[in-house]
Amino acid sequence: MGWFIFLVLVVGAVAAYRFRVPLIAKLTGQPQHRIQRAIDRRKDGRK
Repeated sequence: MGWFIFLVLVVGAVAAYRFRVPLIAKLTGQPQHRIQRAIDRRKDGRK
């Protein structure tokens, strides 16, 4: 049973990372393109 819970948590974390832009946009109420720009800026090392 412990392995099943661990597997569900890992799959949930991967799904949340994979769909982070739509999730963050829905939670914050901001457009997806704005969230994507902010994520891309952080990848480039700019603030």
